[in-house]
Amino acid sequence: MAGWATFAAVAVAAGIGAVALAQGGSLAGPEQPLSEDEVLEQLADVDQAASTADEPSASGEPSPGGTADSGTAGTGAPGAEATPTTEGGHVLGGDGGTFMAVCEGDRVRIDWWTPAQGWNAAAVDQGPGAQASVTFTAAGDDDDDDGLVYTATCTGGVPAAALASGDDADD
Repeated sequence: MAGWATFAAVAVAAGIGAVALAQGGSLAGPEQPLSEDEVLEQLADVDQAASTADEPSASGEPSPGGTADSGTAGTGAPGAEATPTTEGGHVLGGDGGTFMAVCEGDRVRIDWWTPAQGWNAAAVDQGPGAQASVTFTAAGDDDDDDGLVYTATCTGGVPAAALASGDDADD
């Protein structure tokens, strides 16, 4: 009988330890999530630190930790987010997924695309051409017309994305 009590005590202790590790190593409750303002403030701090790291030192050399290119691509609409350049292209996208657009003069090409969790890539026009597009639809949605359509273009050698929902095309 004592064996079962020992086993139960060890199991409970292991469960408490697992919960403590999942919460960041303490038995305190989980922290409250950041508000939108707090997130924006922290992002501004990171952007400021990154721009400071990119400034040359007194010797004319970039400071340690600086990067060669931390620019972002423009976007044509809210919801079509851009991230830093990657190997000659820009990673663009939003809620439905992300994709890399590369400019070849005024022509754009989509090199790769990845749907976000719970989304599928329904249609892709890779280009190269005056524009290229990718349509992301919610997983399980059989109607390709209800997706998010990201259209990429190039202006001055910089890719940008415009977002339209698939049902906007019918209006």
